Amino acid sequence: MNSEKSKEINEQVMYGLSSIDPEQTVEIKLTDLMFLYKTFEEFNRFFHQPLHFSTIEDIHSFLGNRDSGAYSLISKIYYQLLPKYLPERIMEKLGKENDPFTHPNDPYYYKKKNDEKIHDGTLGVIDRNSFSKFAKELLVDYKVNGENWENNAIESFIEGIASYAEDIDGYYSNMNFDTSADTPTWRIFAQILKGAAVYK
Repeated sequence: MNSEKSKEINEQVMYGLSSIDPEQTVEIKLTDLMFLYKTFEEFNRFFHQPLHFSTIEDIHSFLGNRDSGAYSLISKIYYQLLPKYLPERIMEKLGKENDPFTHPNDPYYYKKKNDEKIHDGTLGVIDRNSFSKFAKELLVDYKVNGENWENNAIESFIEGIASYAEDIDGYYSNMNFDTSADTPTWRIFAQILKGAAVYK
């Protein structure tokens, strides 16, 4: 095990936290707190025993994807649960330029990726015609899976568009992509529409 790399993870998490008043508190619903507790209980149960992850397949099975497995729990906590409790003055800084809670050095596992590595279903959206095709496919997805969309009413969907348009650079930053929404493209418009379906 590379202890320096392991230590770097702690530094990434702790960065900037000392700027928060240690006496400040937030109130959280007990069901949400228990959801957090049970999720970390499962992570601890898995990772405390190296025999549980002796192969990469063991880790893949445990993590799963956005629909099931440990990553689905992480995704729900990060994108849906925690934003409800973070103060607005904190949320408005996260993912933005000069974010006081983002370490100036990327973690060791980050590798710069270009637009072609963003496999989100929008890679082929390069002009007006392909954007129109994408929008029609998005409508089909709504008709089939609309009940699973976070924003499945027109008002909340438009609110999602507005919010995601403001925050999409945070997505690029989190994913470590060399992309900026300040230079609009048909693909970025498509990503905003797609993101609006689930973004709060």
